[in-house]
Amino acid sequence: MNDKFFSLPEARQDLIRNSAMVEFGANTFKKTSADSIAKRAGVSKGLLFHYFKDKRELYLYLYRYALEVCVKQYMEKSYNFGETDFFLALEMGHRVKMDLVRRHPGLFRFVMRTYYERDSVLSPKLRQGLDDLMETTIRDFLSRMDLYKFREGVDPSQVIRLLLLAAEGMLAETGASTAEEIQKLFEEYKRHADMLRRFLYKEEYL
Repeated sequence: MNDKFFSLPEARQDLIRNSAMVEFGANTFKKTSADSIAKRAGVSKGLLFHYFKDKRELYLYLYRYALEVCVKQYMEKSYNFGETDFFLALEMGHRVKMDLVRRHPGLFRFVMRTYYERDSVLSPKLRQGLDDLMETTIRDFLSRMDLYKFREGVDPSQVIRLLLLAAEGMLAETGASTAEEIQKLFEEYKRHADMLRRFLYKEEYL
């Protein structure tokens, strides 16, 4: 990767990153063309490959960048909530996501696509890194929640998995990527989460 990319104004870097994440997030690695990325970013393909050796290098850079940005936002902001109710904390975490979406509209679809990418662009080590990050984040989140509110027999980690799968399915079905589109999806997602809360919490905590 050419370090001259980082000498570009931050807004210009974001435009190239966001354009690439939107394109990669809309299709598989193999079917995403460098031409479409360059066109969306308003640069020539030659200039794009001046900064990145090839499409694979760009993809791997975006993968690492997306995970770094997500972790940074989570660590900086989630601890400030002070909320220990499982469902309310998840709802407040939506604010963190919305901040990310406003700066990087295609980030979440890109990250979701990388998780299910079947081309060999991601090494097993990189794929494992995403799995490890998810596991660590969930474990950290659960350690700060009032899990006694759940009915006997309920596994909160499975509740998170269910909600994540629901969110992923909604993103995949609608193709939402902008802050406005994701906000609309969140309103529907929240209705599902509220329904789960009524079924899974002990009556005294409803």
